[in-house]
Amino acid sequence: MTCFKNNIRMKNIYVGIDNGGKGGLVAIDEDENIVAMTVMPMLKKDYDVSGIIDFFKKIDFHDSKINVVLEKAHTLPTNGCKSNFTTGIRYGLMQGILSALNISYQIVGPKVWQKNIFQGDTVKDTKEASIKFCLQKYPQEMWKGSERCAKYHDGITDACCMACYCKRLFTK
Repeated sequence: MTCFKNNIRMKNIYVGIDNGGKGGLVAIDEDENIVAMTVMPMLKKDYDVSGIIDFFKKIDFHDSKINVVLEKAHTLPTNGCKSNFTTGIRYGLMQGILSALNISYQIVGPKVWQKNIFQGDTVKDTKEASIKFCLQKYPQEMWKGSERCAKYHDGITDACCMACYCKRLFTK
C-alpha cells in the first residue's frame, strides 16, 4: 500500500522509518497530517532501493525541509547469524540512501520514541500500542498493508509513531 497526498507548500516534512523487512515509511506535515505512507518497498527479501528513493523524491516539495527519524536497528542473540547480518545490511543501506539523498536524519532507539509517544499509557505490547495510537489519531487512514490484508500493519503504524516523534523532536 502506498499513499501520497497532494500538499504542495510545506516548510517541514517529518518522516518516520521502521527499517525492518516488514517495516514502513510515513511522512507527516507541520500540522501532523499524513503526506505519504507505504510499507517498506521490498524486492523479495531485499530493499527496493529505487522504491525508497522514489518515496523521498515524491515528498520533496519545493521549499520544504525533510526531517527523518530512523529507528536504531539491533540484533538479538536468539536470531541466527543470517538474520542479524540482514538486519545490519538493511540498517546501513537505509543510512546510505538518506546520506546519498542529502537528507539529515536522527537515529532513535525504539524505547526512546515509544516512551515519548505512549507516555502515560501502560504498554505491554508496543506493536498493539502503535496500532491503537494510529487508529485514534488517524481513524480515516487504512492501516493495513493492502486492501486484502485482514490485520493492521505494525510496520506502518510504528513508522507513523516515529514521524510524530520526529515532529516533536525537531520542533522543540
